[in-house]
Amino acid sequence: MSAMNENIPWELLVRYAEGECDAQETAALSRRIEAEPTVAAALAEVLLQAVLVRDDAQAHPEQPAVAENKPRWRTTVVLGTMAAGVALLLSLIWLLQNGGERDILTVTQVDGSVRWAGAGGEVRDTLATGSTLPGGSLETVSDDATLVVAFADGTSLTLLGRTVATISDEGQKTVHLRSGSVSADVRPQHPQRPLLTHTPTALLEVLGTRFEVDSDEANTRLAVNEGRVRLTRLMDGRSAEVPAQHEAVASLSGAEMPVMRRREPEVLWRSDFSTGPNGTQGRWLPAGGEKAPRIAAEPVFVPKSSRGPVTIHRVGLTLPWQDRANIQVRPDSRVRLRGHATTSATLEVMLACMKTTGGYAGNWFQQRGISAGEWQMELPVSAFRHWHAQAKNAPQEPLELRQMAIYTIGTDAGLEVESVEVLGAK
Repeated sequence: MSAMNENIPWELLVRYAEGECDAQETAALSRRIEAEPTVAAALAEVLLQAVLVRDDAQAHPEQPAVAENKPRWRTTVVLGTMAAGVALLLSLIWLLQNGGERDILTVTQVDGSVRWAGAGGEVRDTLATGSTLPGGSLETVSDDATLVVAFADGTSLTLLGRTVATISDEGQKTVHLRSGSVSADVRPQHPQRPLLTHTPTALLEVLGTRFEVDSDEANTRLAVNEGRVRLTRLMDGRSAEVPAQHEAVASLSGAEMPVMRRREPEVLWRSDFSTGPNGTQGRWLPAGGEKAPRIAAEPVFVPKSSRGPVTIHRVGLTLPWQDRANIQVRPDSRVRLRGHATTSATLEVMLACMKTTGGYAGNWFQQRGISAGEWQMELPVSAFRHWHAQAKNAPQEPLELRQMAIYTIGTDAGLEVESVEVLGAK
């Protein structure tokens, strides 16, 4: 099929065919197979020749056949390995026919503005439910964006809000979470090939569980709903086993990394902007004169929305708030907002929520008019709807509040937010 080439790792290919490569060698070879068609073709040839050797040895056990002008390999090949080799051979043929990329993900839900970028430079700003992807970089671009993708074994990942992650599966599922929030429902994995989640500060090893992870450049927060996750802090190698209904934070601060039982969610909560911009998106303004510390809206371009490409001026909050417990909103809860505006405008408020047992629960919207000057509003959770009141359904059960966005669309109203509260029933 292919001529001898000094750049082709024949010995490594032979050892792979016989099942003698370790995980590191297998991963390295997988990368070469995807990047170099000549190596993929050589492995296909090795596997084909090995199958011929096995079949001839079974027919003529006294005279095992070895192809001339090819690297020699051992003739005692395990039948199970050969069966796997045939399957891999078929997949290699498929890879060669399809540009070297194998689809590993299926999009099961998509809301808001999302983006996919492949290893070959292809970029898609539109993803449809049911479409398949060969891994690559996935990004939820807007606050109201959610993307749910599933592997063939049923393992699913939910990217929420503004999240950037690179996903691959070269015999072992790997997620590189650059920033943002991912919720995962991981089916049982091979004991030697756990799902790996890398963040800027930590490594998570998962054999099968449900968990949520939030990450930025300095902190990784892990909360486990079911099963167990091993968390390793990269700066010093400190590790911890985090069981169900527990959480831990890996921080660059070098502080202790205790595993704590998940705290009961807060149902009454108020923001505190006096401590700085941590956990916020927008421009933090310290107290001055008669004004309290506040967050000023900043412009964000959203290339895809229900209204087409738009520019929004937004204030965002990422929750749990500054290492506190989760915040729970109930159907009879209320959200109270206070702030300032320079012009009248329509204010949009979005609540991004997870189910209390883990998993995405939806983005919920409500809109109100505000006037120039000081403004205040109180929004019942029962009045929030999916997609800007276009749907009739409202939250029917307690939900965990993970992100909040307060913004105007197309209008710079000089929006400033001074406080956000979650209140109980009247």
